Amino acid sequence: MWDLRILVLLSFILQVILSIFGGRRKYISSRWINSVLVWSAYIMADWVATVALGKLSDAQDNHEKNNVLWAIWAPLLLLHLGGPDSITAYSLEDNQLWMRHLMGLAVQLFVAIYVILMSWKNSWFSFMTIPALIAGIIKYGERTWVLKSVSEDKYLHRIPLGDLRDKYPTDGHDYVRVLVVAHNHLRNFLNYLESEGCDLGVAYDLWVNMETNILWDALEVQMGLVFDLLYTKATVIYSKGAFIRRCISFGCTVTVLLGLIFQIVLLKTREDDEENWHEIDIAVTWVLAVGALALEIYAAIVIFSSNWGMLWLISQGKKEWVTWLSQRFPWLFNKKKNWSQMMGQFDLLGYYIKLKEPDVQSSSRKIIRSLLGKWNRYQHKTAYPCITLARKHKTACFVHPRVYNTILELSDRHYDSRISDSLTCELNEIWKIVGYPGKDAFLGLVKRVHLATEICYRLEMEWDAGGEDDPSRINSSSWKQNREVSKALSDYMMYIVIMHPSLLPNIGPLRVLEWDLRTPERLIGDARDINTACRNLLGREREELIELIDGSIRPISRIVRHLKGNEKAKRWEIIKLMWLRTLHTATRGDTGFDQINRHFQQLRRGGEFLTLIWLINPPHVGV
Repeated sequence: MWDLRILVLLSFILQVILSIFGGRRKYISSRWINSVLVWSAYIMADWVATVALGKLSDAQDNHEKNNVLWAIWAPLLLLHLGGPDSITAYSLEDNQLWMRHLMGLAVQLFVAIYVILMSWKNSWFSFMTIPALIAGIIKYGERTWVLKSVSEDKYLHRIPLGDLRDKYPTDGHDYVRVLVVAHNHLRNFLNYLESEGCDLGVAYDLWVNMETNILWDALEVQMGLVFDLLYTKATVIYSKGAFIRRCISFGCTVTVLLGLIFQIVLLKTREDDEENWHEIDIAVTWVLAVGALALEIYAAIVIFSSNWGMLWLISQGKKEWVTWLSQRFPWLFNKKKNWSQMMGQFDLLGYYIKLKEPDVQSSSRKIIRSLLGKWNRYQHKTAYPCITLARKHKTACFVHPRVYNTILELSDRHYDSRISDSLTCELNEIWKIVGYPGKDAFLGLVKRVHLATEICYRLEMEWDAGGEDDPSRINSSSWKQNREVSKALSDYMMYIVIMHPSLLPNIGPLRVLEWDLRTPERLIGDARDINTACRNLLGREREELIELIDGSIRPISRIVRHLKGNEKAKRWEIIKLMWLRTLHTATRGDTGFDQINRHFQQLRRGGEFLTLIWLINPPHVGV
């Protein structure tokens, strides 16, 4: 029965992988971990445990091979089918399959009981299968209940712990304040989404006059809280009933382990069927029992040290405990990551130039690249080979603090009123040239603003050499910050268009972008460097040609001429405001509600920076 032993051990290994990496998906953006390791373990876990249970039930017909140890394996496999607390669903669609899991619970429970009854011996050790079965039922039942509670958007009104607004401390440790703000804003945000447009002003009550670091940390914690609600057992494990179930499950696991120790160490030689206690089966049972206890302890530590665990303590009036724990063990509590904190970058003109470079790769590397390209197209479900190729040239970087500070301006509901009238008029004039909404919708908007930003960024030194700006009148610190922030936001929004267009409202037909990526020479001519490409885009003869080919490129030279007529400080302030308005449009468009599940899907891939902005600035909210 080596096949049965291998299946049982494989099932346990898959549970270890899911326990360790299931919850870490929220801050790991690696495709190999999220889309290969975790996905493979998630898909295989149920299948392996189910097949192993079937093998056990078939083995009962052969009484010569039958032994009581196998009866312990059956409920432990049921425990595996319940899965770890750190992952109940791989994607949002899995939550809709709760009825299938309920039927699976009934069938697998019947099989497990059948195995136990058929393996029953006239021995006290047979009774050890009962606590193992209880633990398995608790785990599997919890998973099914969580899937049901999150399905069909029920998570919008199933926020654990109630309203903690009265628990907010006006002073004290920042970690407690961050947790309370994050939880209260999450409650109001989800209530807002459920009502599809009611006033969210109450959600901003705690934000007034709040320090920047508190506000930003609260937003990041909120992303982690949403992930836990959608993909883990957070909706059911932070309550008194869950605590009781955990104690029962833990006690049952300890009982099985103690019974195994007592039987093998003290009573094995006294059993009449000693010949059926194979050394390998004993070793497998040890691994399962000790491993189950280790996973229970690990799960308890994760539950207690999580942000939800700390919020539960706050709800019980134990804020001082949270403060002490966060100060004593910061690495375990308030220093944990809640999302990947990565900001993808894609330079469209830089990609055009790379496409024109000669390919010096070996034949074997080309074959591997081709195979990976096919796999990549499958993963992203797109039929655009050029866009798929472009994805290989994307880069990622950590979000710069200056970008953080700029984005927080979106949370200020009165930010627009503090912009000077002249700056507002200039911005509105350029926005008319940008022409959103248009026939090519958001894709054209991002491409036009991205290329205009790139031209200003690359050709500015040439303009300065002509004496068009007086450096003595420029605040070097201010314009340089706005310049770098604008460049980062520009490349990020182009990255979103390439990698995650579903996050954008009314993106428009991607075949226009596909055409650009396939034939870059029609836009940049024979340019071999980015500066030449920028000059070609601005050339009048080139522009006339582009007008006939691609209407989305036509206004670029007009936008650049407007920007070029301003001094540096004002120019980059306008460009920064253009990108803030673009982000505002991306998260507050008329179709903003269509992106709810798409944003939440990104949480299992490390989270997306645009989702963080969406949490600050939900659709139809603000000025």
